[in-house]
Amino acid sequence: MSSIKSLALLALATGFASVVNAAETGKTTRYWDCCKGSCSWPGKAAVSAPVTTCDKSDNPLTDANTASACDGGSAYMCSDQSPWAVSDTLAYGFAATNIAGGSEESWCCSCYKLTFTTTSIAGKTMIVQSTNTGGDLGSNQFDIAIPGGGTGIFNACTDEYNAPSSGWGAQYGGISTNTCSSFPKALQAGCGFRFDWFEGADNPEVEFERVECPAEIVAKSGCKRDDDGQQLKFAAAAASSSPVAASSASSSSPVAASSTEAAPVVSSAAEVTSAASSTSEATTSSEASVSSAAAYKAPVADSSAVESSAAPYTAPAVESSAIESSAAAYTPTTPIVSSYSAVEVSSTSLSSATAPSSTGSSEDGPCNVQYVYEYDL
Repeated sequence: MSSIKSLALLALATGFASVVNAAETGKTTRYWDCCKGSCSWPGKAAVSAPVTTCDKSDNPLTDANTASACDGGSAYMCSDQSPWAVSDTLAYGFAATNIAGGSEESWCCSCYKLTFTTTSIAGKTMIVQSTNTGGDLGSNQFDIAIPGGGTGIFNACTDEYNAPSSGWGAQYGGISTNTCSSFPKALQAGCGFRFDWFEGADNPEVEFERVECPAEIVAKSGCKRDDDGQQLKFAAAAASSSPVAASSASSSSPVAASSTEAAPVVSSAAEVTSAASSTSEATTSSEASVSSAAAYKAPVADSSAVESSAAPYTAPAVESSAIESSAAAYTPTTPIVSSYSAVEVSSTSLSSATAPSSTGSSEDGPCNVQYVYEYDL
């Protein structure tokens, strides 16, 4: 009765998995040019609204058609589109992207889970929303928006913040040491992210897959794709190890738990099997009961009078039709588990106990399983 299909269904039913996309490999770089992002223009994709832009004083603009400051207009990148740490191992942010096989229509305002595979931050995870693209980006490249990361082709930071003529640091790569305290106050936290959570990593490689955008990211960009709800739901709690200090998460909007991020994510059928096997020993699924020939530890009778004074016993599970009402020996008709460990029982006059039955389903139809525990007093 047990199969990968049934275990996958069990995992989905109990919140252990959700639909997944195959991970791809890519690379990251960094930039901050202060310009209006490409996905801030109307009509780029099926979204709730284009990515929010700000004026020179960092106030949100309401006209999505305002020209970019990099083209002589007055629309700039908002400072709150800087990255921030959610925990020691998880961060959120934004990026200019170029995804192989796609276009702005498919990636504008899409969110991607980046799992770093190289440098000192290998194993850490970052969720970024695509807010821009670039003619200088290669295939499957994520140019993460980090203040002080280099301006690249364009530069509106000199106009907006009186930055040096080529921006802060090198045109590509930006500053090489932590001089973030000299940056405009609105950009200091985002700049410091690179030397704190990001550990100064230089263009680490990643495995990436599209996920549903966390509410915290959408709250900053103002952009949500129409198909966003169809994407894999990423569980922040599953990737987080511990909360970070408030100083490393000084973003303009608080980080709050999203109602759509309730279930841990499993990225393969093998992980689904692992997740299903990690359920408690008191699971009520008959599918899980037969998935392994390992020893089963029978639960201790739930009574205040129970004491540890019984010898090991063998009590194979049987179909309900074979159960007798007396405490006499019986012949099991359908053994389910090959062995049991010793159980502690009461020294009182309890002669037998019947565990609650559980009803499961499989490809062969309903299956009623009832465990009978018999104690030799």
